[in-house]
Amino acid sequence: MPVEKTIKLYSFKELNDDTQENIISNYLQDLPGWWSDDVEERIRNEAQSLGIEDFDFSWSGFWSQGDGLSFTGNVEFKNWFYILTERLTPEEFIKLCGKMPHELVQRQEKNRILWGKCLIERTSHMYCHENTVSVSEPDSTLGWDERRGLPSDNDIMIRFGKAAQKCLNEWKNEMCNKWYADLQEAYEAHIERDNIIENIMGHDLLFTHSGKIVDDSEIV
Repeated sequence: MPVEKTIKLYSFKELNDDTQENIISNYLQDLPGWWSDDVEERIRNEAQSLGIEDFDFSWSGFWSQGDGLSFTGNVEFKNWFYILTERLTPEEFIKLCGKMPHELVQRQEKNRILWGKCLIERTSHMYCHENTVSVSEPDSTLGWDERRGLPSDNDIMIRFGKAAQKCLNEWKNEMCNKWYADLQEAYEAHIERDNIIENIMGHDLLFTHSGKIVDDSEIV
């Protein structure tokens, strides 16, 4: 036979300070996993806009030595070359490989040097930070005519390939750190006390005097 009992339920704001703090503490210990969903989606969209194909990323955070973010994928010539032109002045291009950017593109267009993809590959699975992945030297081969002569093009291909690899590794590190900082900023905002209270109150939860959540579907 059912037994009727009467209990008083409270909104979060109606609870005493100690009970509120216990609820907040429990919330932090069991942080909802969806807090990072929007940031992770923005990271994927930004990677796509940069032309990173087969993009995948891993991260852990936020205060251990091995924490960080890293990604893998590959970037076609037109995209990694654009990244370089955004990062380097024409003078820096000449210093790196002895040629202006348009002169390197002309060699591609005339099939003198066939620039290919560069790969971002994982070199360690122990941690997630930017140093666990590395950018390979871009694929490149000499065009058919250049294989029979013009050693200067071979020198340019080797010199620019190594310079591009170094610059793209720096770009990769910056993107890893930027995306990691985006995640950390979102996390810190999510665990900020006022935001936690706002989220709890936004769900119109009811509590017992001790802070236990009561499912209102069970209330008759």
